[in-house]
Amino acid sequence: MTFASRNRSRKPPVVDQHRAAAQADLSWRFPDRQYAERLDVPGPAICSRCHSYLETDHWRYDEKRYLQLKGQSDVHVTLCPGCVRVEKRLYEGEVMVHHDWSAVDKQEVLNLIHHEEARARATNPTARIALMEDRGDDLYILTTTQFLAERIGKELHKAYRGTLKLMPLPRERFTRVRWARE
Repeated sequence: MTFASRNRSRKPPVVDQHRAAAQADLSWRFPDRQYAERLDVPGPAICSRCHSYLETDHWRYDEKRYLQLKGQSDVHVTLCPGCVRVEKRLYEGEVMVHHDWSAVDKQEVLNLIHHEEARARATNPTARIALMEDRGDDLYILTTTQFLAERIGKELHKAYRGTLKLMPLPRERFTRVRWARE
């Protein structure tokens, strides 16, 4: 009984600090944020690898505008988030294409894949094909965004039919896409 009376008289200490201020560095909980918020420079910036540019807090891809900005002296040269993802090997999509290449020209399928990457990159310069391996009857592709992997799979399915499986991993930002045609 004496213990209960002691605990009632104590009050919790008054803290004038908010949780957000106490845990300002949340990179351990959200690892993808440290790459998204890497660049904090005033004014425009250009990427030296892929020729995309940053204006009004958004990365865009336009070769003409890149050449205009490259001539200016107040432009910062850095890597865009897409190039950083490729460099750090942060992949969010995997596409596995299985096909009997005697029926369809392999170069036609590769052109379709690269065309879809170019369409996705026009709206989002972060969307890239980071790796493409030719494994005989299989093509193995790693992408920097899960949406690009899904787009490639859906375009292959739309153009050549076959079987398409989209498998987003639970509680992860990663999607596996399997497309096959015999």
